[in-house]
Amino acid sequence: MPELLPSAFVERAIEQLPWFAVVLLVAVATTSVFSRERRRRLGFARFLLGYLSIAAVPLFGVIVVRAALREGLESAGHGWWGALWLSLFGMVGFIVVAQWLVRRMPPTREWLRDYRQAGRDIWRDRLARWLGVRSRD
Repeated sequence: MPELLPSAFVERAIEQLPWFAVVLLVAVATTSVFSRERRRRLGFARFLLGYLSIAAVPLFGVIVVRAALREGLESAGHGWWGALWLSLFGMVGFIVVAQWLVRRMPPTREWLRDYRQAGRDIWRDRLARWLGVRSRD
């Protein structure tokens, strides 16, 4: 029976997980520092869940999936150049499908909606203040 995932793929994915975690933590910390108003409006938990719904899939695709695919393809006999391009297409496919699922699945759909709506509200209030327009509230 053939292996579902080659061992080189799995090993490389496990090696890349700490880098994924570090980059994700830095991204969350940076966004949290520079998005104080959004964090205040949503609360920290909803802010964190909304941001992770946006950022986790592409970062995971770029850092873990692509590196593991390239390693697995190289160990399967593909050349460096072929493995590079095939892993790039695999990464893009993973990101597109996973983002589509995240945007449509029940818990993450609401987190994304709240996160985006808070951003719209913040910019509406800023523009109203800058242009001297009274708020509708």
